[in-house]
Amino acid sequence: MNPPDGGNPYESPLSAVADAPAEAAALTPATKLRRFVHWMIDRLIVVGIIFLGMVAAGIVGGDEVLDWVEQLPWWQDQLIGFAVIIVYYTLMEGATGTTIGKLLTGTRVVDEAGRPITFGQALLRSLSRIVPFEAFSILFADDDNPRGWHDRWPRTRVVLKRRPAALPA
Repeated sequence: MNPPDGGNPYESPLSAVADAPAEAAALTPATKLRRFVHWMIDRLIVVGIIFLGMVAAGIVGGDEVLDWVEQLPWWQDQLIGFAVIIVYYTLMEGATGTTIGKLLTGTRVVDEAGRPITFGQALLRSLSRIVPFEAFSILFADDDNPRGWHDRWPRTRVVLKRRPAALPA
């Protein structure tokens, strides 16, 4: 049986799509405290990843690998930490717009128009995090819309996740 208007009954309905800038205005920036909490959670996770990597290396490589790790100069330790930070944040934010810390604090990363960020923006955010004193850039940011260098340079924002709209009664 054909519908009364003669159209395809299996065709998706046509509707207007809202512009992204209107959505961006409805987004609420995450507070400095919430951002600090998700930063701490993510740092603990990064340390945990490094620890698990060292345990796995010790299991696979034995005492020789553990001796090598203990003799690494400080700058090589830093490079390993930076690499884990870059990979963790880029993969998590690029794929989902969140990290584990952001999931737990109810925040996400979006571009300035409120859309999901690209992997390029996620990579630039991650690279920005290893700039010396970057973590302090949030402290001196505006309280109403705190954005650090890792937000400004790739043109992103950290916002509260939107709650689902209530269904009309």
